[in-house]
Amino acid sequence: MKVSKRTLVPIVIVLLLLLAAALWYSRPVTLPDLLGDQAPQQINILVRRLSDPEPASATASLPLSSPEGAALLEQLQSLSFRRSLTDPLTKPLAQAVNASHGSVSYETGDWSFSLSLTGADGGFAVLNFTVREWSYAAPGQTDFYSCSVPDGEAVGQALAEQLWNLAAESQ
Repeated sequence: MKVSKRTLVPIVIVLLLLLAAALWYSRPVTLPDLLGDQAPQQINILVRRLSDPEPASATASLPLSSPEGAALLEQLQSLSFRRSLTDPLTKPLAQAVNASHGSVSYETGDWSFSLSLTGADGGFAVLNFTVREWSYAAPGQTDFYSCSVPDGEAVGQALAEQLWNLAAESQ
């Protein structure tokens, strides 16, 4: 079967457009990119030390006008996130069958945290780390999307320890 140029050209154009969209979507982005126009005013912290027999948790709220809050935001803004190409495909399928993405196994000494960056208008964005996995929800979104961070596990574990100490100091 011979394929004519007339048939082949539109197929190639569509494939190139899909490739360009995939490369754009999965490009490295920073926290300001994920936040868009949102100007955070406060960082709410929930950090959990996953251990046996019972995980321990700590919370804190840091206004960005405080030295600790400003330093944490600056540190978060230096992180680079790469969005997962599988989420736009798996999210609708999981929702269609009312399924989740599964659970994460952990070992004693692992951490998880959730950072909620709240804006003056009440909008917020959330950045999560669970053991070895990162996810985010941008302002106005209720769904969480997977992302990766260079050296993500080490960065997440170190940041979780720092957040634990910040939460302990603020109580």
